[in-house]
Amino acid sequence: MQKHTPKKDDLGSKYPQALEGSIQQGKYFFFETGPDCNKELAIVFGGFEICSPDFEIKRSTYPYYILEYVTKGKCSLEINHVRYPLKKGTLGGFTPGVSHHYKCDPQHPMEHIFVAFIGSEAGELFQKCSLDSRGVIELANPGETFFLMEQILKKGLEKTEFSQPLCCHYLRALLLEQACRLASSGPSTSLAMATYRECKRYIDGHFSRLYSPRRVADACGINVRYLARLFRQFDEITPQEYIMRLKLNKAASLLLTSSRPVHEVAAQVGFEDPYHFSRNFKKFHGLSPRNYRLAHI
Repeated sequence: MQKHTPKKDDLGSKYPQALEGSIQQGKYFFFETGPDCNKELAIVFGGFEICSPDFEIKRSTYPYYILEYVTKGKCSLEINHVRYPLKKGTLGGFTPGVSHHYKCDPQHPMEHIFVAFIGSEAGELFQKCSLDSRGVIELANPGETFFLMEQILKKGLEKTEFSQPLCCHYLRALLLEQACRLASSGPSTSLAMATYRECKRYIDGHFSRLYSPRRVADACGINVRYLARLFRQFDEITPQEYIMRLKLNKAASLLLTSSRPVHEVAAQVGFEDPYHFSRNFKKFHGLSPRNYRLAHI
């Protein structure tokens, strides 16, 4: 393979410091010429590289979040003067504005898939999966992560009308998968997570007959305040909001798949007062139960 060192000049000023370091082979895709930090998630560019033995990048700062999966070889990654080992089966990354230093193992040069991105959701996702504090994660199941990174690369290179949103969805799924594994395996949260899941399973099986979270707490042997704290820790809604969401989604399904009157649908999902049901349904779905049914005929 012919050695090639990409130059920043090839990309103009649209992608600051996009490609650096000595590589043997690479393929890249580019999406955002003027990245909007206000988007939830916006991939700027990404690619795959076979690095040369002398591959090295040293920067004092960078404008994007970086995520990368190592498919072969080894490299040290120093983030804010803390060194981490990158090797096959590891996921690495850092946030904007931090200093970092890549240096390949010359005996085992790194091959990696990487993606650069920004967005209002990016920081939260990095925090949830712990990359903001850990720098590099040694994956328990690298195959799943490799599949998602490979899909990002594949769809990015295709550059179709839907490539950008698809890649963003894959990226979000990848980071949330890591967050899920962290939450379920962490010793400090394992008992709390197990209790949360028990409560959620109870709600899923009984929501039509639930009128308040108290019954959930009693059935699971905890108090209501602790139940609320579990939902704050592991979800983005309160127990009451979760119960109401299930009720109103089931009600919407009943309205579209049966000819039952609205008051019977309300009763079936646990509302004694049809007017209270209608108010909540309209607030959640944007239409009254009757108009919702008419709109979907």
